[in-house]
Amino acid sequence: MAIYLVVLSIIMILGFCIEIGKANRWEAVFAAGRREIRISLTGVFWALIFLTLALFGGLRYNVGTDYESYCTIFTDIAENWYAARYTGTERGYVWLNRIVSIFTDEPQVIIFITNAIITFVGLHCLRKYCRFVPFGLFIFYTTLYYYSFNLIRQGMAATIIFLAMGYASDGKWKKCIAAVVIAGFFHRTAWQFMLPIVVLLMFRYKPSVYFICFALAALATLFRDTVTLQLIARFYPSMLNFEDAYQFEFSFTQVGLCLIYMILCLMYYKPMLQAKKGNIVYINAAIFTFAMYALLFWFPMWSRLNLYFIGLFALIVPEAVSCEKDRKMRIFYYAGILAILLFFYIVPTLAGGGDWYYATYFDKLKELAAEKMIP
Repeated sequence: MAIYLVVLSIIMILGFCIEIGKANRWEAVFAAGRREIRISLTGVFWALIFLTLALFGGLRYNVGTDYESYCTIFTDIAENWYAARYTGTERGYVWLNRIVSIFTDEPQVIIFITNAIITFVGLHCLRKYCRFVPFGLFIFYTTLYYYSFNLIRQGMAATIIFLAMGYASDGKWKKCIAAVVIAGFFHRTAWQFMLPIVVLLMFRYKPSVYFICFALAALATLFRDTVTLQLIARFYPSMLNFEDAYQFEFSFTQVGLCLIYMILCLMYYKPMLQAKKGNIVYINAAIFTFAMYALLFWFPMWSRLNLYFIGLFALIVPEAVSCEKDRKMRIFYYAGILAILLFFYIVPTLAGGGDWYYATYFDKLKELAAEKMIP
């Protein structure tokens, strides 16, 4: 786990440097003849964060349950662009593999490029929409970025949805919908699940509507076996006979965290909307996510679908906290929430949970070299 904490520490420190740099307008000045070239140091810090995450995730070797399968997909497509076994795979991802295969047959390259895309889109969104960069980086790193080691296609789609939500909060609805559509080319659940939800999140509702929705969710829980069967038959028919599709897990930790996030949004409901009308998307997303974790945790494939939402708190929480005028209270919020997040990030691993294996492509090269030396 040490390497993961080292990377987290590096990007958090750089995140604080960005905040200090913005407040003090840090610039580097270079003399070129009679001209002066000014470079914002915050841009340099962002570049260093990108480089750190791109190398850490892009050079990983055999890290993530789906690492080998994605390498196999690339190798198969490189050998035969129209391999029949991938006719059902999202066209965007297939074409990305095809384009990369023109230049190389090394599967590590597709791992590097997909990680670089996830990193670039995620950091672009944070740079543009996150009110407090260190907090946003922590959430992004421990959710969207980390889980994409296992779920590469969905990780790409979820990161594009992440940016789409930023567009939505800015009132750029056309860009938001366009981003959701693009995300669907890498993971079709972005169309099936997220497109209608994104539309619903755009509207401001009366409190009674939220109460009715919570009541319906509680009612659905009473008939969850029937509802689950119908949903799987509709959206995942190929998994009707697989036990994994019916499994679920209730997380007290996530319910507690989402409750804190939702309370923050409700506490600053009016200031958030006064600051930007589009923030209703964040408020609705916080309420929706809490409802899913608290009442609809049994929803088929929610353990994967939640990836579209859990990373959004990198934008939601700083937006809510920014509405607090008292600086000490803002510090208290961030310190308290980060302390809780760090506790549940580190302690379960020390107690024997989690999979924190890490190796690099250079370890693979060493293995290949060793095999050649053995007769």
